[in-house]
Amino acid sequence: MSMKKKILMGGAISVLTVGLLYGGYKGYEYYTAKELVATYETKTFPNIKVNGQDVSNLSKKKLTRALEKEVEKFATRSIEIKIDEHTFTKTLDELGLTIEENLEKLADEIFTLGKDLELIKQAKRIKEAPLKEYQIDYSYDETLVDGWLETIANELYVEVEEPTLTMVSAGNFEVTGGRDGYRVETAEIEEQIKKALNKSSTKAVKITAEGVVTHPQRDKEALASVNHRISSYSSTFPAGIPRARNVELATSKINKTVLMPGDEFSYTEKVSPVIYSNGYVDATVFINSKPVDGVGGGICQVSSTLYNTVLKAGILPTERRNHSLPVGYVPSGLDATMAEDLIDFKFVNTLDYPIYINAYTSGGTLTIDFWSHESALNGVTYKPQVRQLAANKYQTSLLGYDAAGNVVFNKYIDTSVYK
Repeated sequence: MSMKKKILMGGAISVLTVGLLYGGYKGYEYYTAKELVATYETKTFPNIKVNGQDVSNLSKKKLTRALEKEVEKFATRSIEIKIDEHTFTKTLDELGLTIEENLEKLADEIFTLGKDLELIKQAKRIKEAPLKEYQIDYSYDETLVDGWLETIANELYVEVEEPTLTMVSAGNFEVTGGRDGYRVETAEIEEQIKKALNKSSTKAVKITAEGVVTHPQRDKEALASVNHRISSYSSTFPAGIPRARNVELATSKINKTVLMPGDEFSYTEKVSPVIYSNGYVDATVFINSKPVDGVGGGICQVSSTLYNTVLKAGILPTERRNHSLPVGYVPSGLDATMAEDLIDFKFVNTLDYPIYINAYTSGGTLTIDFWSHESALNGVTYKPQVRQLAANKYQTSLLGYDAAGNVVFNKYIDTSVYK
């Protein structure tokens, strides 16, 4: 045999040997791949997670149960709100939990993941185990959150209660009641809840907040300082006629009024509405300087008497108008009219202490007293001064005198012109 034939035969044997070896390797690879894939025929592939939980190597039944447990964690996820010493708790299920995914469909997708690949690729997927993550999302009913917070706010709400100053006898006062108010501002709590719940998680939500305490506007200690009558003025009216009824009714409406320092008094707000259903009757009123019958006639005597009491307390009016004609119950220049929605009599308590208005009628006499602290006027006695400038024109000022009779205060108020 020639050398050339020997070389060719040797090469053929080598190729055959390689071919046999390669074919054997491929057969072995296929066999081992088939054997590996077969072990996952009834379970999920490795390194699969749902909401961070490992669901690898699970049967279809166990996988379904694992997904159900994950949903149960959502349902029992607690939302705790702590407001001061009060704690309120609900579960996500109570807030209208809705699962976005179809669990049966999701279980099928996870269980069949990678099993549609050819055998070798399936085996490779199993060996390399690349991470595959799934997320179960949910939604909730925001109106249930809003309703819950509203219920909490209503449950904790406490109305502020102002203390009451009562004259139990002449010069003797009693302060009763008074309570702080309490409320919960829910806007920030709502924002925190929704921010937490919008993240798909099973962790408990804990929110801490503080309620708002509202203090009474009237200070008990300040009210308790009222112990002295600082000014008083009286005027007379014919008793037993319809006009007297209006005077008495308007007097009762301003009686027991308490004005803290800085408070403004509006006579119109106190006595309105001036209508029959509010107890007022027809009596003489002046319209265009002519006497006619009208509901509430006589109530300006109360505002005018009050005006004089105000001046004797060293307080200037913030709004005052004279009548069109002079009146008989107070001097000209010292009257104060009112017309509902048009003309008012107003003043501000400019003293450092509260004012208690004691207004009453007796036998045709109307009296209005201001009670405050004994040092409210700092020892000054105030008296209005009216100068007649013409037959129908009067200039009013307020003067204050110290204990020695010296003028320590002199303030022009206004000029009244009558028809």
